[in-house]
Amino acid sequence: MSPFQPGAAGPGAGPTAVQLCTFRVSGEDFAIDIMRVREIIPPAPLTPVPGAPAHVAGVFRLHGDVIPVVDLCRRLGLAPAAASRRAKIIVVRVAGRLLGLMVDEVLEVLRIGRDDLRPAPPALDASGARLFLGVCGGERGTGGPARRGGAARLRLLLNVKALLEPAPTDGMESARALLAAVP
Repeated sequence: MSPFQPGAAGPGAGPTAVQLCTFRVSGEDFAIDIMRVREIIPPAPLTPVPGAPAHVAGVFRLHGDVIPVVDLCRRLGLAPAAASRRAKIIVVRVAGRLLGLMVDEVLEVLRIGRDDLRPAPPALDASGARLFLGVCGGERGTGGPARRGGAARLRLLLNVKALLEPAPTDGMESARALLAAVP
């Protein structure tokens, strides 16, 4: 069971809230566990890696570590957004390694109750289910403050471990299916 799913904490397992780092990629909102985030930096010059998967934008050096950077637009099969000064690289720790995530904009750190987190709908195929742990928000009064237009935006909880797996060919369809399947 994922720590994001309701009931995952169990009796005496700690806080009933989780903190999420929320960000935007191609106009869609995503979230990851704040405990995975090492730092957030402006885009850095990347060195291409010949033969790397298409979603690996390159590598860069940070504090003596060489860090691969995943272009989330490519990895999730989303249309690229226009370049912006708000773009960032979120450096995360996953499977004992550091990984950079290229995002269009970092939004906020959101603290929500575990009960406000929902598992990914079963309508997803296997590749989509691996990329997303669940969803939060999308309803007034849950998943954080109301956003533009008065309604909270639905946020997909990204499984950063799955980013290290081979990319599915239909990442966009998986993301669309997840958004459509949530009431």
